[in-house]
Parts: sequence; C-alpha cells; structure tokens
Amino acid sequence: MNLSRSRRLGLVAMSLVFISSLSLAQERSSPRTVPANSEPAASSEDLAAIAKETTNPVGSAWMLWMQNDYTHLDGDDFDGRWSNSFKFQPVMSFPFEMADDNWNLVVRPVFQYNSTPMDESFGTLARGGSPLDIDPDEWSRNAPHRGRTEGLGDTALVTLAGPARADGVIWGLGLTQIFPTAEHDVLGQGKFQAGPAALIARLAPNPGGWNMGLLAQHWWSYAGEDDREHTSQTDLQYFLNYRLSGTELVGMTPNVRINWEADSGEKVNFPIGLGYSNVVRMGSTPVRLAAEIQHSVIRGDEWDADWNFRLMFIPVVKNPFM
Repeated sequence: MNLSRSRRLGLVAMSLVFISSLSLAQERSSPRTVPANSEPAASSEDLAAIAKETTNPVGSAWMLWMQNDYTHLDGDDFDGRWSNSFKFQPVMSFPFEMADDNWNLVVRPVFQYNSTPMDESFGTLARGGSPLDIDPDEWSRNAPHRGRTEGLGDTALVTLAGPARADGVIWGLGLTQIFPTAEHDVLGQGKFQAGPAALIARLAPNPGGWNMGLLAQHWWSYAGEDDREHTSQTDLQYFLNYRLSGTELVGMTPNVRINWEADSGEKVNFPIGLGYSNVVRMGSTPVRLAAEIQHSVIRGDEWDADWNFRLMFIPVVKNPFM
C-alpha cells in the first residue's frame, strides 16, 4: 500500500469513527449507577456524576476514547522531527458478581494510526528490532530513507477486572496483549505480545481532592516474524489530577515507557506534564475534552520522544448492561 493511499484510508477511518461516535452517543438511556444518558436538561449534578465515572479506570462508563499524540523527537539525526499517533479506544465495561460483591470487567482495544519520520523502505534496515534500535552510523549512511510513513500501527487489547467502587482506593488486575497489525515494518514491532496488567488508584469523592494512580502493563513477545527481535517492554501510565469542580480536572496523565531489551541509556522515557480536562454536553451527549503538554525529563541518549502534545475527545455512550 503506497503512502498516499494509506493516508486517505486513515483519514476516512478516523472520520467514520468520529461520526459513528456521535451517532451512537445520541441513542443513550440512563445506566444504573451513572446518569450518563440523561436528557439534555439534566442537572449539573448528573453531569458531575458522569465526569467522576469517566475518571475511574474500572468504572461502569462506556466511552469512545479518541486520543492524538503529536510528539517532538530529540537526538542525533532525529532532532526537530515529529511523529503523530491517533488512537481509537472503545472502553467497554461489563458488570458481574463475585464473592457477593459487584465487579466490573473492562475491555479496552487500542487501534492506532501512526505517522513516523521514516520512509517505509527504512523498515528493511531495521527488521532486527525497533526502527529506533538501529545503529546511528547506519542511519546516517541511509539518509535517503528518511521520508515519512503513515498507516495502521500494532493493535493492543487491555482487559481489567476490579471491584465496582465509585471512589476511594480502587484496583484491578488483568491481561494486556499486542497484535502485529502494522501496515509497514517501521510502524510496528512484528510480534505477538502478552503480559500482565495491574491498576491501583485513589479517587477523590468530591471536588477539592486529588485523583492519583498507576496502570502498569508489561509485554513479552511469544510469536511473530522470525527476523524481528524478541520484545520485553513496560508501559506505566500514572495520573495525578486535582478536581477543580464536579467536571474539571487539572494535572497530568503521562506514559512512562521502558524497553528492557534496549542498550543502557536507551531503556527509559519518563515524561511529566500539565493538562486540563472538562466534561461538557454536546447536545445530549456528555463528552470529556482534554489537552495536555508533556516533557520527557528522562529519555534515550541517541533519539527519543522529547515533547508531546496530547488531545482527547471522549464521548460517553450507553452501557447496555446497566
């Protein structure tokens, strides 16, 4: 698939996702614990309850999570270049009972459309591992390959189960997987990967308090393309947010990445950030809007993410099981 066609398909896919999210959100009726499907005239208390539920990683809200990360790269030959990743993450929660307690099973697939500052032919030079693992001298010798590639990336699937609690200390355990669905080598890792996922958090019951927590995921490769290197990598998404009001948050939600197979000095990328988030109504649809800027205070020596600009658009839809 050539670059122009890939770009067109990606834009069409993102447009369909956006349109379908708004259409689905209009067909909602009130769930059991979250009045996410109330009428447009619903009270501000109802909207605050919806906003609170959307901050709970093992809550009952269904969401059509759309996120865009525009990332400035730093390092030899990459300095000043940009990458972009659009993610569509339908968040689906299924209630069940265990040990006379209410639980939620949250299923969250992650579909990606990526743009990277490397030509697709560069993938043949990096098939031993991640494109960013290539030797800098080899990168310099192959300067003509420094174009841009856009297309579908690898697909992830996160499943978490935890007690259904509205606030206080919450936790969840589950499985996380990555599937090699990337259109081009430079857009993915070419491996089937799986590992554990765990969540621990404390959610403030009322405005004026702090939400804080950590979602940890780790993957090992177990199958895939033979000429791509084994993977062992960790993603730690931590969040620290202050509840300004019933619907507003200020704080950060960065992702710390650790590549255990990388050379020393290239393993860790640790960002901090500052952002603002609010839940508003668009017609009868509650939507969480968020913007955040992040800076990696620890990053790879050769090249890595430096600055990241994150935007989120998250319609809340009906949970058919509530």
